[in-house]
Amino acid sequence: MLMFMELEIESVAVVGAGALGLMYAEFLQRAGVNPYFVADGERAARIEAAEYGVNGRGCRFPVRRPEEIDEPAELIIVAVKNHHLEAVVPLLTAAAGEGTILISVLNGISSEAFLRGHFPGCLVPDCVAVGMDAVKEGNLLSYSSPGKLILGFSDGPGDASSLSRVGRLLGRAGLPYELPEDPRRSLWWKWMINIGVNQVSAVTGARYRLFQEDAELQSLMDEAMHEVVAVAGAEGIDLHEGDIERWYGVLRTLGPDGKTSMLQDIEAGRKTEVEAFSGELIRLAEAHGLAAPVNKALFRIIRALEKRIN
Repeated sequence: MLMFMELEIESVAVVGAGALGLMYAEFLQRAGVNPYFVADGERAARIEAAEYGVNGRGCRFPVRRPEEIDEPAELIIVAVKNHHLEAVVPLLTAAAGEGTILISVLNGISSEAFLRGHFPGCLVPDCVAVGMDAVKEGNLLSYSSPGKLILGFSDGPGDASSLSRVGRLLGRAGLPYELPEDPRRSLWWKWMINIGVNQVSAVTGARYRLFQEDAELQSLMDEAMHEVVAVAGAEGIDLHEGDIERWYGVLRTLGPDGKTSMLQDIEAGRKTEVEAFSGELIRLAEAHGLAAPVNKALFRIIRALEKRIN
């Protein structure tokens, strides 16, 4: 087992070169950590050859293919979409070892359980990435807020020293973070937000400005989130109406011209994460005998949009 103990984290791998993977990698690179992307095939060659622009700063990143990794990373940031998680297991297997910390910045409520099941020798804290407004177009990434990472262990204190090491790394990089007492509640809160703003933006094409200003759009978003609050109560999660209001405080900090990740997927003709949002909510609602009419409608519309563009 790797004995990282209280040493500073210096070895960081990133899986997924989308908006979040690129944003976190660039933050770490500017802090003097030299993160590398783990990729194979054509994707590896594309990342290796790319010159990225992040808020106007040019940057390049090293890439390691699975066969080129000779020792495990201390920390791996997993930044792919939910429907790509199974496909990157071989990449994670090559980069991880006993004691490696895996941080998932994926949307939804199930990626941590997936990673714990596949990598029992790794440390997988719950992680919520919230408040960022990153937009990636080609090799150019722009954002006005990097948001913050919320980290912890739902089933108890977990490995406090590992969380401390991650916290110090994020502090060095200038990335805001929190270590709450109930990270599972935070996971559900972020999921509620995604189910509201991401899905409504996908079907309307609305940027953050409209969500900040338009009462009708806000009402539709709220209705979708109310259904999450109801299911959360049935699941024993302490979400409540005040958490919807708390989201508006975050929403007001986002760049008005920013777009949600799901709207970016729709515009780019990519598969969305609707199965991990309303799809999962509908399954849980039905298991508890609850109705979720707004999310059922959003699910059907987004699936239809996926079929039309693909």
